[in-house]
Amino acid sequence: MTKRVCSFLIICISLMPLGDLFAQANEKESFSVNFGAELFGPERNFRTTHRTGFGPSIKAEYTFGKHLSATFNTGFSYFEGKSVFETGTLLRTDYKPLLAIPAKAGVRYYLGNFYFLGEAGLVVLSRHLNSTNAVFSVGVGDKIKIGHKKLDISARQEIWLNTPRNFNMAVLRVAYEIVW
Repeated sequence: MTKRVCSFLIICISLMPLGDLFAQANEKESFSVNFGAELFGPERNFRTTHRTGFGPSIKAEYTFGKHLSATFNTGFSYFEGKSVFETGTLLRTDYKPLLAIPAKAGVRYYLGNFYFLGEAGLVVLSRHLNSTNAVFSVGVGDKIKIGHKKLDISARQEIWLNTPRNFNMAVLRVAYEIVW
C-alpha cells in the first residue's frame, strides 16, 4: 500500500508544472454540489467477510485557486455480510451487514477537467462493528460537461483505519454536479 501512495504522489508532483496548460473545470471562487452513487469493491480481508457495497453520497466543492478546490462529502454505504466456513472445519461464521456513514474533507488538484483527489475524515460503522474510525482516500476523476451541468466520475482507493484489520476498498463514484 505504501508503494501505491508513494507512486501516486510522485506522479502528482511531476505533473504539477503541466497545470498551467489546462483550464480549470470550475471558475475560481465558485461553489458546486454534486449528488451521486458509489460502488465499493472490498479488498483483502474485507472481501472475505463482506460483499460489494453501494450507497448514495453528496459532495460540496469550493474552488479557491486556479487549480485547487476544497471538498466536503458525506453519504452512507451498505455492505452485505457473508457466511464464511473456517478452513478445515465445518464451523460457519455469519458476518452481519455493515452500514457506514463517512464525513470527509479533502482537496482536488485540477488539470483541465481531470483531477487528483485526497480526502480524510471519520467513518461511523454500525451493525457489524459499532465504532468510529479514521478514513482516508486518494484517487483521480474527470468532469464531463453536459450543458450547464457536469457529470463527475471518479475512482479512488479508500482505507478505513483502526478497524480490526483496516478495511481497504476500491471505489467508483458517478455524480451529477450543479455549479453556482
